[in-house]
Amino acid sequence: MLLVDIVLFIFGLLMIIFGSKIIVKSGNDIASKLMLCRVAIGAIFFTLITAMPETFTTIYATYHSSARIGFANLVGSNIHNIPLAVGISAFLTSLTYERFANRICLIMIVSVLFTSLLLIDDQMNSVKGVILLVCYGLYVFYVIKKDWNNNHDEITKTSKSLKVIISTFIIGGIVLLFGSYLVVDSSLNLAQNLGISSFYVGITIMAFGSIIPEVAVSLAAALKGDGSISISNVLGDNVFTVFVILGLTGILRPFFITPREFWLSVLPMFLITFLIFLITSKKSQKITRVDGIILLAFYIIILIIQTVYLA
Repeated sequence: MLLVDIVLFIFGLLMIIFGSKIIVKSGNDIASKLMLCRVAIGAIFFTLITAMPETFTTIYATYHSSARIGFANLVGSNIHNIPLAVGISAFLTSLTYERFANRICLIMIVSVLFTSLLLIDDQMNSVKGVILLVCYGLYVFYVIKKDWNNNHDEITKTSKSLKVIISTFIIGGIVLLFGSYLVVDSSLNLAQNLGISSFYVGITIMAFGSIIPEVAVSLAAALKGDGSISISNVLGDNVFTVFVILGLTGILRPFFITPREFWLSVLPMFLITFLIFLITSKKSQKITRVDGIILLAFYIIILIIQTVYLA
């Protein structure tokens, strides 16, 4: 059974990657139809698309096992994606970004602090969930408003019909959904067979699997010299995860977490967020290889601590 679960987990990851590629392509076409450019595409549309693995795995885990595991998955994805997507990208090539990326970082810090206050009593409920969803609506309004004040000369139009784009998007979503099911189910079985805490599996293995498409998108954008999309995609994903996925989890199934789980999940998420905020505050508007190494080193330390105290 252990070997079967490992094979199913890998197959699920491959389905998530394949489904995400389909969705990213169709999502880019949708964005061009709506005449939005870099910042909004990265911070909102690519975010909505690449965050689907976290969304599917979290919601499925919430119903299949417990909302605590879903919470671990979404927080874990926020811990993994900045060091892996931005850190590795910066290590390979220097990232140049727009100043607006730093504002999104600030919004991300506020979202994490606000969520921490909501979870200070170690519980999440439907009222808190609705509040988080409203906050995301305000965030989207702010980003789009700022985006429409920018130059839209760089928009690439598509000749595909909206019907074809939406159909492709739906197919990618179905593949993603099934891949998410395999990843969650096999991860929980592996945790049970190996005697590992399911919360630890959620915050590490499941979360790592769900952010692979996002890391792939950010790396591809970085290697093409588009640091703005690479960074804003990751930052926007974290805001989406905190406001929308956590909000939906609280509405669908209120849950409790232990103080240890709170401090070893939310605190690392905040520290990673604050670190990227400091990095993007530089006047040079560049994330260098040294910055990438710092992010990756900090990430490894967090993983070691979580392994010691949560596994």
